[in-house]
Amino acid sequence: MPSTEPETVTRAKAGAEPWPEMSAPPNPEPLPDWDLALRDWKYLWELHYIGFGVLFFGVAVFSCICVVKIKHRARGMTLANYFLAVCLMLMTFSVSRTLYLFLDPYESHTVLDLPVLLSRIIFAIGYPCLTSALSLIHFAFLEVNKLRLISRRLQNVKFLVSVIASHFVIVLVVYLVITLAPKLARLLILCQTVLISWWFILAACFLYSGWKVNWESQITAKFFSSTVVKDRTASTLSSASLDPQSYSVTVEQAKTLSGDQNKPSKGAQKIARISGFVSLLALLNFGAELYSLFSLYKLYDFEGENVVDHWPWWGYQTASRILDFFLCLVIAYVIFPSTQIEKTQKHSTSYGVDSHTMRVNKNVAKTADGIDAV
Repeated sequence: MPSTEPETVTRAKAGAEPWPEMSAPPNPEPLPDWDLALRDWKYLWELHYIGFGVLFFGVAVFSCICVVKIKHRARGMTLANYFLAVCLMLMTFSVSRTLYLFLDPYESHTVLDLPVLLSRIIFAIGYPCLTSALSLIHFAFLEVNKLRLISRRLQNVKFLVSVIASHFVIVLVVYLVITLAPKLARLLILCQTVLISWWFILAACFLYSGWKVNWESQITAKFFSSTVVKDRTASTLSSASLDPQSYSVTVEQAKTLSGDQNKPSKGAQKIARISGFVSLLALLNFGAELYSLFSLYKLYDFEGENVVDHWPWWGYQTASRILDFFLCLVIAYVIFPSTQIEKTQKHSTSYGVDSHTMRVNKNVAKTADGIDAV
């Protein structure tokens, strides 16, 4: 009886390095027909897994460097532990994605034939790391800018760590169970539901926090600038009374001064932009996961035929990797200032204070110049 295994996958397995216990149970997660898919995709398959593998490898190298730098300069840094944890999460995510794409992309066995459980664990730990990194960044935003999003009992490190740990446990347990018992594939709905909830909560929190920081900064600027503008205007107008021809120019200058000082600080505007972009990416991930759950995977109800249409599957995976990479770039942008050399600020000797150094991160505070020590 001739073998029914696709020729493309058979050739790939022949050239792959052998691994112990290669016999894989039926895959609980729907995948495309690899023989048909690889023939139709042609170079797009290599472009996908090699291209994204290289991109995530670059993020992994960057995050490793950031971990070393932040750990070396952690003394004297407020929130240093948060940024170190964010770097570690980013490093774990990017390394896991790099290994997954280079070694056995999507369990296609076109490169190596990894043990199924190992391949799934490498993939499974990715999203908990990414959502955890974003959650820690958002918590740093709240702490530095003294915002209260929820009750004090819930807005603390212990609660955040417990939620993050629960996400890891749920994902790892579910992937372990479905690997050992493929008939329980619908447990993947639990994983995707948790992930969908994470994306929605992150989108809402970043959107609200960015608006709140920008709004409070604008109110503060108006409140503190009103007295200063009045004093400056009165002083300038009294001087202009000696020269009536300059009165109109002086009024225009006063209006310009008032308008400039009523604007939110650069730091607040930067936080608003970062928060808005993260919120947009989270909403796109939210939509992509809903599409995959209900349209692509059809709530994992395939009546024994665990095969999906390969073109929608490729489009979904490509869109997901693009969103993952953009989120990595945002995280890298936020943590990068914390890795930089100390900024020296000289104080007047009349106060009896010598020059000292301060580590700064421009991306998490709403101060007037956008800089706050973190």
